[in-house]
Amino acid sequence: MRRRDLRVVRGDDRYAYTTGVVVEALQSAGVLTDEAIRIAREAERRLREGDERTVDLDDLMGVLAELVEERVAPEVAERLRHQTPPFVPLRIDVDGAREPFSRRTLMASLEKLGLGFKEAHAVANLVEQGLRAEGVETLPQSELARRVAVALEGRYGRDLRLRYEGLTRQSLELKVIEEDGAEMPFSRGILAQSVMAVGLGPELSHNLAKRVEEVLYRSDRPSVPRAVVRGEVVRLLRQEAGDEFARRYQLLRAVRRPDRPIVLLVGGAPGVGKSAIASEVGYRLGIPRNVSTDSVRQALRSLIGPDLSPVLHSSSYSAWKADLMPGERESLRPKRKRVLRGFLAQVQQLDPAVCAIIDRNVTEATSLVMEGAHLVPGIAPSRDAADAVLVKVVMKVEDEEDHRRHFGVREGQTFQRRRGQPYLEHFTEIRILHDFIVEQAELEGAPVVEASDLDRAVEKTIEHVLDVLLVERYGEVVSEGPTER
Repeated sequence: MRRRDLRVVRGDDRYAYTTGVVVEALQSAGVLTDEAIRIAREAERRLREGDERTVDLDDLMGVLAELVEERVAPEVAERLRHQTPPFVPLRIDVDGAREPFSRRTLMASLEKLGLGFKEAHAVANLVEQGLRAEGVETLPQSELARRVAVALEGRYGRDLRLRYEGLTRQSLELKVIEEDGAEMPFSRGILAQSVMAVGLGPELSHNLAKRVEEVLYRSDRPSVPRAVVRGEVVRLLRQEAGDEFARRYQLLRAVRRPDRPIVLLVGGAPGVGKSAIASEVGYRLGIPRNVSTDSVRQALRSLIGPDLSPVLHSSSYSAWKADLMPGERESLRPKRKRVLRGFLAQVQQLDPAVCAIIDRNVTEATSLVMEGAHLVPGIAPSRDAADAVLVKVVMKVEDEEDHRRHFGVREGQTFQRRRGQPYLEHFTEIRILHDFIVEQAELEGAPVVEASDLDRAVEKTIEHVLDVLLVERYGEVVSEGPTER
């Protein structure tokens, strides 16, 4: 049989078989190009073994799915089965009439924006593959325009999206109406970040945000109230992840618009990753203020000279040497009592300033994340913030070698502004502080989080914050919390 005689049949429709269309379908499912070409050729070879001049589309899809499952992965084969089959044309609903989707027509409109042929082809192909990957066969013209706008913004920036909206003479951006009446653009990325804060993984969070966006667009409303967005997120969370995740998402509003400000204190020895964890937790929870006790110490140093307070002008791990004679600093070893005596002297000197910063934020009803080695449960800060939700967490790195490696990583991340060598030279003292702070946390019942895995530590810390808020609001704890002893 000659190649040109092979036809693909679906009901009353017949399509000329072409390898390129099959390859594109495989690519949409996630098959790499070289493997997609090999699978398409093998499928064609099998189909041409018989004497029939036609092949049923379902039979073609069965052969392709079998080959993909065998050579790539079962989950990729499953994606292939659920997408719009190859050869089946996409159709656009234009005022009730269904017109065929034309990649060439779409490319022509993109070329009017100033895109070259290759760039226009890439965007049109991206849009079509996205539709097929989702199993779409017919969609409204407005939805197609929106998808093109999103693709343009993702590849070339917001300015080109706005130019495209001007060309189509419609705003394709979904707006969210805030409680004060202001309208803000809907952001899938920001929504995904909010969902991640309740413990859902990045991929699931972005998929859920995408589904929310699609539901909102299908409502044909250019602007939707924030409460509608939240309601859709809660509905999908209950459906996909369970009631606990849905309730935790609802609590995020309490974090971002709290009746009382939240003060999160992240303690731990130098090098355990406090700064990175505190920064990421603050970002995910929408807490804008992040203060380090190191910066508090530096500010006090500008007011109090080293002659007046040598302890203040030392590092937390070397403060024990401040009161020694020059000859003793080299000869005496860092015994636990000496190291802790110097460290606690520095903690006490910083305590009034640390308490003042917390008091100021509470007075302003502003939430705060504070991190530092000088935040020791049961010792500092020396007084609680009565009008705030106070949350204390201590970071640890159980494995000493892993702790050592943290200093090398920090040196690279800060472009050597914080060189690792001085820390390694005083690693004995640092581990003394590490163990002491962890012991104090355990005595005071403060959660201790293993920080060797940053992402997991962030999730555990957020989990504990939400648990505290659950107790505040409902008088119960859903999870066991992040303590790892």
